[in-house]
Amino acid sequence: MLVDRSPPHDYVDGVTKGARPRPIKYWEWLPLISLYGAARSTRVPFPNLWIRYPLVELTTAALFALAWQRVADPTWLLVVILALISVLVALAFIDFETTYLPDLLVLSALGVGLIASFFIPDREWWQGLVGAAAGYAIFYPFAWIGDRLNRPVMGWGDVKLSAALGAILGLAPLLLGLYMGVLIGGFVAIIIYSARLFGFNRILISYGP
Repeated sequence: MLVDRSPPHDYVDGVTKGARPRPIKYWEWLPLISLYGAARSTRVPFPNLWIRYPLVELTTAALFALAWQRVADPTWLLVVILALISVLVALAFIDFETTYLPDLLVLSALGVGLIASFFIPDREWWQGLVGAAAGYAIFYPFAWIGDRLNRPVMGWGDVKLSAALGAILGLAPLLLGLYMGVLIGGFVAIIIYSARLFGFNRILISYGP
């Protein structure tokens, strides 16, 4: 539901200015049943991506179970982690489908991550601040150069998401995560550009997932 209610998904017929968000169907609230409803629906903007419903639900459920197993105490930290998981899963699917990361979700994750970083056990209070600053600084040049060249090098949503991850993880885990992300992203890029030989013409790569 969070995926569909965040722009640009929440508007009908691609009208994003002055339009009312589309009405929510009853089946969209129900796990698994949403799969059947989405498969029969012709809703816009992505009527053929009905498979996204079970993927979002199963991915979120698996990550919730992992978080429950790894972080049982304190309870407030588990609640924060579950909320951040929901937002990050939504961002991953939104970015994959639209190459767009809405500020509403990204900045919310950044704010929650910064506040929570002051209270996380066994971690210095400043690590979230340093991680957020480093995450923003690492990718800022790429987005700035892309703006100057008018090329889709990297969006500002990716820069802000990196800052949010830095606030949540801290500096050292952020650097490790970014390193792994670059390796995985390079592998995906090779696959995507190779697929162009078979008529797959998507050029833009979503960095969020």
